[in-house]
Amino acid sequence: MTFLGAKFVYTCGMMVAGSTSILFGFLDKGPSGTIFVVMSFLVRTVEALGVSAFSTASFAIISNEFPNHIASVFATLETCIGIGLMVGPTIGGALYEVGGFGLPFWVVGVIIIINGLAIFTCLPPPKESGTKQQGTVFSLLKSSMVWVTMMCIMVGSSGIGFLDPTLSNHLEQFGLSTILIGLFFVIVPGIYAVTAPLWGYLSDTKDIQSPLLIGGSLVCTLGFIFMGPSPLFPFLPKQLSNVTMLLCHVDNYQDMCTAAGELWTVTLVFYGFSIGCAIVPTMKCLVIGARDIGLPDSLNTFGLVSGLFNSTFCLGAFIGPTIGGALVDQIGFYYGSTIIASFYLVSKTNICGMYPVKTAVFKKNNENII
Repeated sequence: MTFLGAKFVYTCGMMVAGSTSILFGFLDKGPSGTIFVVMSFLVRTVEALGVSAFSTASFAIISNEFPNHIASVFATLETCIGIGLMVGPTIGGALYEVGGFGLPFWVVGVIIIINGLAIFTCLPPPKESGTKQQGTVFSLLKSSMVWVTMMCIMVGSSGIGFLDPTLSNHLEQFGLSTILIGLFFVIVPGIYAVTAPLWGYLSDTKDIQSPLLIGGSLVCTLGFIFMGPSPLFPFLPKQLSNVTMLLCHVDNYQDMCTAAGELWTVTLVFYGFSIGCAIVPTMKCLVIGARDIGLPDSLNTFGLVSGLFNSTFCLGAFIGPTIGGALVDQIGFYYGSTIIASFYLVSKTNICGMYPVKTAVFKKNNENII
């Protein structure tokens, strides 16, 4: 990004993503079997390169424009992502019903290309600080805060990804309708989109990144423990039907299913509320870690931070569904959700260990200055 320019990387990424989306819509008209699978992987791989290019550049550009409000502007971007995750499947399903397999990809691809052309025309070149490149991604890894923050990011995205292949199968045992099960998948991104600006505001104005990450990770831990519920806590009934009958005083199957849906809604609302608290402050933590090792607030630094964030988040998004499906197949949802809860607990413990160390170092440096 330093050599090509953030605007060039941003617009080229959008053009590549839009073009490959349109191309993907034509794959069903080609040969089936191995050729279809190989072409699908190739097209999606190239599309991923384009998406990673413009998403990384977007974080870098907006951080460079608002270096004192990084968490707030990052939260705004995350809100837009959350809204997209909510409306995308709905609009895509409607387009599929109207025009078949290709129409959703063609429409999305055209919209992305039009946006890319508009941005290329209207977006002014990002302000350069004039500072020469002083670091690489490997330079960022010298900071302990960066490592701890990377764990928070990876665990957060793993938890979200864990629910994708496992939640629907787990809810089917309670006799919930398909529409109701589908609505459960809207809760977490919906709450995340609404609350992300709040966490960004608190992170920027109160400078409480560590308490936010600790609190968010703790609530996420409890959320997955109750979501199972975890067999490590025998006082929690393993069957949600028992919970609903005890708490809601229902005595027939239909009422039990309704109560089960209500309880799961509450659980996912708490998780959606806390996951933003565990992820949104991480971008500013990465920037603080970069500053700690002497990197300046420049477009290059913000590009490095943005790329590291996206790489770590995508790694977690890959790990979550992969191990989630394997865990549920081998040991069941109850133990699988417990393992994910332990990830959040380890992440919280690392933050708790790092926070007093960073505070002590900061005080010591101030004393040496005085």
